[in-house]
Amino acid sequence: MRSAKRCPRLRRKVSVMRRRESPVAVTTSTGRRLRQLQRMLPTAASETNADTLFQRTADYIFLLQAKLSLLHTLSALYGV
Repeated sequence: MRSAKRCPRLRRKVSVMRRRESPVAVTTSTGRRLRQLQRMLPTAASETNADTLFQRTADYIFLLQAKLSLLHTLSALYGV
């Protein structure tokens, strides 16, 4: 078999195949939404399991709420 470095057609085919690869299926609208969710979370880029992805999303939302609460408390304390 010819290597991708020497054959431009093969190289193009390999790069197209790599772009299509995704840990979550993209064929349904649910799959597209899960992939969007993966992109929004800082630590979920490699998650393949939807249950784990949802758990990390819930944890991230909780963390953001805690940060917001802390900022509200600090702004009230310093009168900003």
